[in-house]
Amino acid sequence: MIELDNLDVKILTHLQGNSRKSFQEIARNCLTSVPTVKSRVDRLLELGVISKFTIDIDNSKLGITEAILLVNAKPGAVSRITEELKGLEEVKELYVTSDSDAAIVSRVAGDMQRILAIQDRINLTDVNNIRIISVKNAFRKDSTIPLASSSITLTCAYCDRKVAGEAVRKKIDERDYFFCCTTCQGEFERKYTKLLAKA
Repeated sequence: MIELDNLDVKILTHLQGNSRKSFQEIARNCLTSVPTVKSRVDRLLELGVISKFTIDIDNSKLGITEAILLVNAKPGAVSRITEELKGLEEVKELYVTSDSDAAIVSRVAGDMQRILAIQDRINLTDVNNIRIISVKNAFRKDSTIPLASSSITLTCAYCDRKVAGEAVRKKIDERDYFFCCTTCQGEFERKYTKLLAKA
């Protein structure tokens, strides 16, 4: 599990709300500097926590039809069908469920004739049932994932104990380290300095 601190969580929350927010605006809201926000975002990109910055398009405003595709298939066929669906440009979201009545659920968008033709473009061997349900009204909900700081676990860089409460953060050689207390921070720095001297 990737460990985040409270500032990481605040930055991610701002970017989830609006990925176009400037680093300056995020820094002002998080009471930190622009270079700090930039280095944190770069780190989150490097770690793969952030995979891309994107936009949310309202298809109904563009006259694009949305539908839900439900595929009930035998267990052995689910992986194959999932791979086939992933290759179709109409497929916008794809989920494999644990419910045997709907093994694959997908949100599709585009021209209705092309959506209906999806069943002709995939191998239906071992498919029990396939349904395409047109979306009448899309009540958009916030698609962001809640980033409650209570779900974030920090580990002390010196003693490896879980940090209870506020962590002590120290930047050493352009890298952030987190400690459960100032004693551990001091011991870590002494040990780090000795290792550098020997190198």
